Amino acid sequence: MTEEIDNTIETISGTDKDETSSNASLPQDHRPSEKPNKMNTILLWMNIVMLAGLVVLYILFFNSSGWKSNPISGAVAKANKGAISIAYVNNDSILNNYDLVKKMRGDLEVKSKKLESEIASKQAAFEKDAAYFQEQVNKKSLSDKSAEEIYAQLQKNQKNIVGLRDKYAADLQQNEAEMNVALLDSVMNFLHRYNNKYKFDYILGYTKSGNVLYANDTLDVTKDVIRELNAEYQRKHGGK
Repeated sequence: MTEEIDNTIETISGTDKDETSSNASLPQDHRPSEKPNKMNTILLWMNIVMLAGLVVLYILFFNSSGWKSNPISGAVAKANKGAISIAYVNNDSILNNYDLVKKMRGDLEVKSKKLESEIASKQAAFEKDAAYFQEQVNKKSLSDKSAEEIYAQLQKNQKNIVGLRDKYAADLQQNEAEMNVALLDSVMNFLHRYNNKYKFDYILGYTKSGNVLYANDTLDVTKDVIRELNAEYQRKHGGK
C-alpha cells in the first residue's frame, strides 16, 4: 500500500513538472494564444511605422515639387473623379449675332462716315483753292509776293487736313478698342451670371483661328448664350 501511495505521488509530481514541456509539444491549433497576440501587436506597430514613413515621403515630395501651399488642386481632384465640366462659346458667332455688338458697330460706322465726309469736304475745298491758285499763276495775275503767301497758306491747309485725318483715324481706333473692352466686359459679366445656373468649371472662348484645334459640339452653348444675351440687352435697352 505504501508503494502504491508513493507511486501515485510521483505520478502527480511528474505531471506538474512536465506541464510546460507538454504544451510545447501540442499541435499548432491547440497551443496557448500568448504568442499570436504578441505577433499581432508587432504587425500592428510595423504597419503604423510604415504608414508614418509614407506620410513623411508624401510631404517631402510635394514640398520639393513646389506644391507646399496647394499639394493637390481642386481641378486635379475633380479630374481624377472625372467631374470637371467644360462648355465653350464661339466668339465669331457672338460678334455676328449679339445685339450690343450690332449697336456698337452701327454707332462706330455712323461716326466714321461723318468724319470721312468732313475730311472729304475739306479736301475738296483745298483742291478747289489749289486749282484756282494755279489758274491765277498761269495767268500771271498775282504778284510774286501774293503768290508766295497764297502758296504757303495752301501748304498749311493741306498739312491741317492730313493732321485732322490722322487724328480722326486715331479717334476711331480708340473708339473701337473701347468698344471691344465694353463688349468683353459685358460678355464676361453675363457668363458669371449665366454660370450661376449651370455651374461649369470652365467656359472657353473658341475661334477657328485660335489655339483650340478641336472642340466637341456637345459642349457648345453659343446659341443659348446669344439668346440670353440678346434677351437681357432688350430688357435693359429696349432695342436702342
